[in-house]
Amino acid sequence: MSSYSFLAVVIVSVLCVRTVEGDVIDSPQNTSQLHVRNHVTVAIIGGTGDLARKKLWISLFHIYTNFPHYNFTFLGCGLMEPGPGQKRLKEIFLSTVACRDEACADKKEKFLHILQYHKVKTEDDYKALNLLIEKNAKENNEAGRLFYLSIPPFAYTDVAKKIHFCCRPVTKHPWMRIVLEKPFGSDTESAQVLADEISQYFSEDEIYRVDHYLGKTIVRSILPFRFSNRKMFEPLLNKDHIEHVEIALKEVNNVKDRVEFYDEYGTIRDVIQNHLTELLVLLAMELPENLSNHTEIQEKKLKLLGQIRPLTSAKQAVIGQYDSYANEVSSNKLNSTKASDTCTFAAAVVNIDSFRWQGVPFVLMSGKALDQQATYVKVVFKNNLFKFGQSRNFSEQRQIIFNIAGGDIRVPSILIPKTFEKPHIVDFETSEEPGMQEYYIMKPTNDINAHHGLLLDVIHGKHSQFITKEHLVQSWKIWTPLLHKLSKTKPVIYPSNNIMQLSVLNFQFFKDRINFLGSGGDIVIDDQYSDNMFEHNVARIDNYFRQQKLTSGHLDDLFKKLSSDILLVADTAVRLQGVFHMAISGGKSPVRLLQHLAELGMSFPWRYTHIWFVDERCVALNDERSNFNMLESNLLQYVTIPYTNIHPMPVELHHGMCNASDNGDNLYEQYIQTSVPSKKFDLILLGAGTDGHTASLFPNQPSLYITSKLVTLATGVPRDVSERITMTLDLVNQAENIAVLVAGREKHDIIHKLSYGVENATQYPITGVKPINGQMTWYIDYEALFG
Repeated sequence: MSSYSFLAVVIVSVLCVRTVEGDVIDSPQNTSQLHVRNHVTVAIIGGTGDLARKKLWISLFHIYTNFPHYNFTFLGCGLMEPGPGQKRLKEIFLSTVACRDEACADKKEKFLHILQYHKVKTEDDYKALNLLIEKNAKENNEAGRLFYLSIPPFAYTDVAKKIHFCCRPVTKHPWMRIVLEKPFGSDTESAQVLADEISQYFSEDEIYRVDHYLGKTIVRSILPFRFSNRKMFEPLLNKDHIEHVEIALKEVNNVKDRVEFYDEYGTIRDVIQNHLTELLVLLAMELPENLSNHTEIQEKKLKLLGQIRPLTSAKQAVIGQYDSYANEVSSNKLNSTKASDTCTFAAAVVNIDSFRWQGVPFVLMSGKALDQQATYVKVVFKNNLFKFGQSRNFSEQRQIIFNIAGGDIRVPSILIPKTFEKPHIVDFETSEEPGMQEYYIMKPTNDINAHHGLLLDVIHGKHSQFITKEHLVQSWKIWTPLLHKLSKTKPVIYPSNNIMQLSVLNFQFFKDRINFLGSGGDIVIDDQYSDNMFEHNVARIDNYFRQQKLTSGHLDDLFKKLSSDILLVADTAVRLQGVFHMAISGGKSPVRLLQHLAELGMSFPWRYTHIWFVDERCVALNDERSNFNMLESNLLQYVTIPYTNIHPMPVELHHGMCNASDNGDNLYEQYIQTSVPSKKFDLILLGAGTDGHTASLFPNQPSLYITSKLVTLATGVPRDVSERITMTLDLVNQAENIAVLVAGREKHDIIHKLSYGVENATQYPITGVKPINGQMTWYIDYEALFG
């Protein structure tokens, strides 16, 4: 949301302290005892533009003022000649910083005294700049160099190239960092291209992509708040207790002097794809074990982004345009036809495909020329949550609000209903507001400028508040399909800032659909949706089958649900014990399930997952009939999982396929006993055949009666491959979780028989699956269930 200038300004400053090894020393008192590297070059390209004038110079001055133990030096550079450039730079600084006391005025004078100008345009200019940087570096102990690109994105690559070839340190010790301001592309493809171009000159750990909303005090406090109060709130932040989440950025201003930029990007690209999506991620992501572990935080963020379902239908968003926008575009001599379709208001409903958030709608909304200046996140609980034995009706106080800016409270704050215990977060104080006595209102003791905090994070090498390349591309994958769909949609025209007439933007949302309301309050929908508008697109029947939990639905929806449940079990196992042990069986149905699991990508903890086999045919592992071949073809080639975490059954050893003298079954049993804690798999995936068999346990086979072994050789199997190795019922029933997947119309008869509660493991081996202390769930598609 920043304007840019074609002028470039480079600021050289000493902002942090580093040891010879390059480690940051946050405590200044330690510097007297060490030989330190303390000279940092910070280059702001575009320093005379709106961003530098409004945000960056004041942030740098505050850093300069609050860190008196550092020796700052600033060099300003731009496209202008040195004389006019120095004058302009001085004017900007004087108009930006206002002092109320003598101490501040003294600091301001010193800051201005060391503020110099240097022209940069060509490679020779950058080489000359580097000579100046090298001169300062020799006179000091250089820690690193930082270049802040506050310029249009089309110039990023060229400037990055010049910086790389002309301004890199000659030794390996000083670090090199480049900061980029959004927008980072306009869709998935352009974002990927831009990221690839920059990566030619800078490694990912040298790149800091700024979304300045991540620097705002309340936004920076969402994770610390959740972490500090995790025992109170984390058990409630899920589909069982949350009705919906609202994330909004409302502005009273129009696009002003940003018409040319705005007409190209619109509200979704400008605000929703980045600012509001980042807020969603911070609220919905799993908490890291340690808030100081920046790598873990980035991994959790990326995992959540991977679970957000891409918006592929125009029915998932509504768009509008304020009434004077077309005239503003015309006055700027732009394409008025194109401008008429640019949205200045948008609201979209987002869904997260995880067990924690399945079915909870996240509504993201932003617009210009609205009735109020406000940015907030509202977490709205279901009506049945606040039942604490108190006599008052808390229906109106069933929400937590992160008030980022503006709104009724006007200041950054976090609002918690007093039906909860008083929460805690460092550097916040509780206050009272008229008319809001039912809330704890927590305000930060120090609300710093967003860019102030982000600049310090870059200097200290902290990546958690910035956007990685993977993060960027994954976010665009969520929104690009919707942008393509909306390109053919006309926005609703709404009156600018007219509170009484803004009702034209009133909308009603559902789990995966959103619609404007008509003038009479009716839902405006197509006839094809009138019968199922209030239904979620994953239609399931949650009940019981044979006294065990049943989940049923259309086949593809069923696979999505099962893969989501497997992900939950995996995440829980990894969190509690650091590893996830899963055993799978063969058949046709698991093929599509494996494909769904592969689509989870990095959101699944593959690195900590061990995959075992419930059974295997006595054929070569590369045989198309092999369960291992099924796994390799549909999953292993698409995910990154350590080779040592795959445990195929030893069907071929010294004496051929499944030779009894090789004791392959005993070897696999011993391997399980030494590798799987207490011989309890976290999850076993089974199927059920038309004859009631499961794994390679077939009706009336001797393997059904074995109780002294965990794994056995099954012979005389009435199938194309008569010899197999299989887990026994004794081992299967020790699992923590058992999922039985049954799909296809041909399975209806066996499901019908089993539904009568028959208990005969000899005739129907699947009935012998009864977890001792674990949980069993049937996943049956509609064709198998209803025929």
